[in-house]
Amino acid sequence: MLKGAIRRQRIRACLSGFHGPNVRAAVYRSKRYSATAATSTSTSTTHSGPGATTLFGGGSSLFQYPLIEELKSRNLAESKSSIHEKSFDQIDPSTDIPSGSSTNLGWSSSYDPVVRSPFAKDELHLNSLLEAMLTSKNFNRAQNVLHTLYSLLMSPDTFVYSLNRYLEAWGAEETVSLEDMEGLLKDMNKRYPSLRRNNRTYAILLAKAIDEHVHMDLIRALPRKTVRDMLTYVDVIGGDGLNTLFSTQEFTQDYVPDELMELFHLVRRETVTDEDLHSPSASSIVSASASASASPLSSPLSSSPLSSSPSSASLSSSITSSKETIPTLDKDSEDLLSVDSFGMQAIRSTLLGLQAESSESAKLMELIEELKSEPDSIIDHLLVQKRDYFAIYRSLKTPEQKKKFNELLELHNRERERELEIRGVDAAREKWKHEYEELIKRGAMQVSRNLNPLLYQWYSALLPYVVEEQRLCIDLVNGDVNYDELTAEEATQMKKRAHYAPYFVLIKPENLSVITILELLRLNSVGGIADGMRSTRAMVSVGKALELDYKAQELCKTERKKYSKLTKNQQDWKRYLGTRKDSEKKDSIVDNEWGSVVYSKLGGILLALLLHVAKVPVSYKDEATGEKHSMELPAINLTYQYLSGQKVGVLRFHKSLVRMMGGNEIANSVLPQLLPMLVEPRPWTAFNDGGYLYTPNQVIRIKDSPETFAYLKAASDRKNLDLVYDGLNVLGSTAWTVNKRVFEVIGHYWNTGEEFIDIPPIVEEPQMPPSIPHNAEPMEKFEYQKQVRKILNETAALKSQRCDINYKLEIARGFLGEKMYFPHNLDFRGRAYPISPHFNHLGNDLTRSLFLFWEGKELGVEGLRWVKIHLSNVFGIDKVSLDEREAFINKNLDHVFASARDPLNYDWWKKADKPWQALACCFELEEAYQLEDPTKYNSHIPIHQDGSCNGLQHYAALGGDIEGAKQVNLTPADKPQDVYQYVCNLVQKTVDKDAADGNEIAIFLQDKLTRKVVKQTVMTNVYGVTFVGAVAQIEKQLAQYFNKDEDDKLAQHARYLTGLVFQSIRELFEGAHAIQDWLGEAAKRISKSIRIDYEESTANNSNKPSHMSSVIWTTPLGLPCVQPYRVTKKQMVNTNLQDVAITDPFGAAPVDARKQMAAFPPNYVHSLDATHMLLTAKECGEEKMSFAAVHDSYWTHAVDVNQMGECIRNKFISLHSDNLIRKVKDEFETRYKGFLQVVHIKNESPAAKEVRKVRRALVKELGRALTVADEVYIEKKRQELLNSEKPNEVKAGQELITPVSVIENINIEQDIVSSSFHKGVQVLIPLKFPPIPDKGDFDISLVRDSVYFFS
Repeated sequence: MLKGAIRRQRIRACLSGFHGPNVRAAVYRSKRYSATAATSTSTSTTHSGPGATTLFGGGSSLFQYPLIEELKSRNLAESKSSIHEKSFDQIDPSTDIPSGSSTNLGWSSSYDPVVRSPFAKDELHLNSLLEAMLTSKNFNRAQNVLHTLYSLLMSPDTFVYSLNRYLEAWGAEETVSLEDMEGLLKDMNKRYPSLRRNNRTYAILLAKAIDEHVHMDLIRALPRKTVRDMLTYVDVIGGDGLNTLFSTQEFTQDYVPDELMELFHLVRRETVTDEDLHSPSASSIVSASASASASPLSSPLSSSPLSSSPSSASLSSSITSSKETIPTLDKDSEDLLSVDSFGMQAIRSTLLGLQAESSESAKLMELIEELKSEPDSIIDHLLVQKRDYFAIYRSLKTPEQKKKFNELLELHNRERERELEIRGVDAAREKWKHEYEELIKRGAMQVSRNLNPLLYQWYSALLPYVVEEQRLCIDLVNGDVNYDELTAEEATQMKKRAHYAPYFVLIKPENLSVITILELLRLNSVGGIADGMRSTRAMVSVGKALELDYKAQELCKTERKKYSKLTKNQQDWKRYLGTRKDSEKKDSIVDNEWGSVVYSKLGGILLALLLHVAKVPVSYKDEATGEKHSMELPAINLTYQYLSGQKVGVLRFHKSLVRMMGGNEIANSVLPQLLPMLVEPRPWTAFNDGGYLYTPNQVIRIKDSPETFAYLKAASDRKNLDLVYDGLNVLGSTAWTVNKRVFEVIGHYWNTGEEFIDIPPIVEEPQMPPSIPHNAEPMEKFEYQKQVRKILNETAALKSQRCDINYKLEIARGFLGEKMYFPHNLDFRGRAYPISPHFNHLGNDLTRSLFLFWEGKELGVEGLRWVKIHLSNVFGIDKVSLDEREAFINKNLDHVFASARDPLNYDWWKKADKPWQALACCFELEEAYQLEDPTKYNSHIPIHQDGSCNGLQHYAALGGDIEGAKQVNLTPADKPQDVYQYVCNLVQKTVDKDAADGNEIAIFLQDKLTRKVVKQTVMTNVYGVTFVGAVAQIEKQLAQYFNKDEDDKLAQHARYLTGLVFQSIRELFEGAHAIQDWLGEAAKRISKSIRIDYEESTANNSNKPSHMSSVIWTTPLGLPCVQPYRVTKKQMVNTNLQDVAITDPFGAAPVDARKQMAAFPPNYVHSLDATHMLLTAKECGEEKMSFAAVHDSYWTHAVDVNQMGECIRNKFISLHSDNLIRKVKDEFETRYKGFLQVVHIKNESPAAKEVRKVRRALVKELGRALTVADEVYIEKKRQELLNSEKPNEVKAGQELITPVSVIENINIEQDIVSSSFHKGVQVLIPLKFPPIPDKGDFDISLVRDSVYFFS
């Protein structure tokens, strides 16, 4: 008892030292008390804290102890703001902001300069509202939003971006003068003294000054550096403004930034006259620009677009008056079978029928005609008529001709790219209308199986409702609604409308209607539910599609502003400005999203209207009279069903509609967005600047993870991602075209409707088994239902596969003869993917066979050899030496030529492992050998170099495993090693031994082991496959040896074999597995750790620790990788369709510790292979090689394979020459410094006894139970003292006793037990990471001479 009292006294004395002036007295009192106690007893207890003194029994406290009082009175309830729940008309600057929540917190660590605002959700809502109000020209409402936003933001530097948005939109009004804008800024400065203008602010003022012809007055008043910086905001100043500025003689080149210097000199050299502006070429540009840039709603709140009554008469003139069939893309190839594809018709029309008639287009055609007229030209009329640009390009003789052709094609395609990205929705609507009118003329509407006319009926019926809804939204946003005149029901609906009205008015009613229909049909094939989709997903997807359409239109407006000045050298302006970095992307809110709540509300109202009007004709037979009748039924129904134990809303299509769509629903619903590009993508220069020209992109593809984007933006702002951008830009700059000869063969077999290789057959209706009696036995019913489900699933799978292929082939057909590019971005690990999701080179064998490089290179001797080796590889002869692979093709050249000349009737190529790519190689070789010297052939086929189980290659390098490195071809060898066969041999030895000992399972498996049995498990083991998952993999391989009723026996054999495979891999890659285990343990500790700077606001006095930290690491390229696995929070949103639960990405959600731990080892290795690829891409780009990659498969021209191989090996050596695991450990120790780890230790251990003593003392002083939150709070205060710059506070921290300090220097590793151990004590200890495993002796430089490393 005496010792306990003394310990409590000691703790209280030390705790009192947290408050400045009390520190010294507290230290003195504690020492004096200890000395006094020492004279009265000889019993002592020693603790391990730095600077600790010995405690003796006796006495009681006579002093105040502020920290104890703080613990007693702490209110940990987190203040929350509800601004994000308010509609636009409820936003008011006087809105109360909760106190105590104004501190930014680090996402996963206070070490990183990446913070999460407690008002992040409110800021997102207000910024999106601000944008909507400004687009609607509702400036009073926008000011309310602006002032409310300021009260939330932590920094005036952030607020200025929002202010600039307001200033730019308001200043664009003709009634607003420069003086008015300056007055607004002065008023803002009075209201917010800390507010500072930035360069964009000055650019906005300059744009207005140019309009008022007083720009030099403003420029003279500013420093030259400020002038240079503000001129980079071309999106604000515009091409017209720059031209005026550069034409002003007083404006000298000292004011011009380097990136605009060429344009400055260009303007000074030319003279723009009225004659120029009215020239035919200029007129055509104006016409094209006006045609392509029809604003979604030029003044969304004006009454003119909605003045007519809601009827089909309100359709745009392009719909109501058009009498011509929308042109389809005329290609020199056979049409594909049963393609009822309005979406693809839209693509074709944008590629040809809607192409811009500009001076660039005319110049291209002039060049083609000129080249065609040359005596030795092989360009014929058909190539020109069909727009087969690739065939024309291949026929050109000189580099000069090709260079000129490429330059003009680029300018010609830039206009078409705008149409491709912007005008697809209008084209789809035109297609529906045309087919609807044609059927009406024929009187065949009721019997048509064509989907387009039905969709036009839906569109025509839906549009008046959408027009009326938009009219109500406009009235509401304009403040023209008098709630007193509404009924209670109308008032309620109007209040709901207020949440989505500002966004609903931004888009044309026609586009709102078409996008809703298209998006719903698209989701039907990917919604995860037979003949339908989850309603929540449908609503959010429609909302996102609308936002994408709106932002694309806004980007188009910005583009028009940049190029608004018509000069003699407009193409030079486009070349200079089209590839420069967008300064507006520096704006921290430029990519602000509307958010899931708005998405769901927009989608909810539109889907509710669509469900009301969408009907489908259904025929039926009157049983009494035998007459056939038809009637209309709802095409889509909202129902509910249980999925994974949860009741969810489901939108289901009527069966008649499903049959009408047949096997083409994906092609029918394609929205021509995110297609391959016709021009080179914008280079990546920032995390949100690159890729498509008019469609917003971000460099990381991930949803609902603001933490990832926060880290990404911080790294980009610090210029840490330049190497990443360089690699991505090389991938995006590779020009492609479609392999026409392969496409024609695929098209032939597709049109048969029969199964061929990986083309599935047409399946109209599933072949169901005969019905059974209703009184059948339960087991018989069960087996029947099981059989029916299997048939339905197989049918659905075949339909889905055919849809997917149909989609790809239609896009490929649309791009025949075209030059195309694929912009790339990354997943959170850094792996690169084309942004275009539907048709790209990451597909299967059939898809990959359709790609050729646009540029060709002469084969040479080595190139011809590599084409043969590549053909051998795709044929399946890839485990022998390179010479043997070449010899295999040389031996079979007759088969190669016969396959190329008659692919439909000659079967040799069909025997290949990858037959479609083999056929492409046959075509390439046959064309080469038509020349007298095949080495002179100009080759376009990409040659692949694939890693040997690339994940294991990285692990072998990390672990230094000599034998493992050998088996994955890191060391030179005469022929490639096969790690899968090697592991199979190891397993076979063990099985033979067990069989000799009488093991029945081993005896059964002894003659059944093959490379194929173990391959998938070996491949996925490195990526963290679980034992259960591996058992399932091996079960699939062994299933052929067991009867259907022997599942238990199959599982038993698979478990035995899985154990041996795991054991063999661990033996072979001992060091690699030690690294894998270390990575997993490190992730486990991080994900189970506690942040002392975070617990205080979230713990709510809970005894349950909050684990808030993700595993975060930085790749060698500087890319921060943030694992996004958190326990997602849901929020309920009321919509017109139903209440939905959507993910709340801004909620402070704990991490999912299990996923964090399991995913880190494979994710880390993926980040290394991604780094290796991007480094290789950068070097290949610098060496002027065409380069593409599918993760660990690298592609280039045949003649460049050897050079690319050197790049691959050198970059791998460079990457692994560093101790990468040491760097990860150092980064973890820095990032997670001061974190606490939750562990359980044995109840009777010395450490447990020490912790219990401290806890008991604290409990007595507090007069209540001690929680984890209390312990973390006390430890936080101790760390603050220890990290203080004041010596007396540091000393007080050293002497402070906490449950953590008493054991922080005790080795408790031997006392740690499982959390399920019934005699364990939960304690908090400083987070520490285990030692790094010893590395093996493999010499990484050996990779340089390994030709089979990638082959």
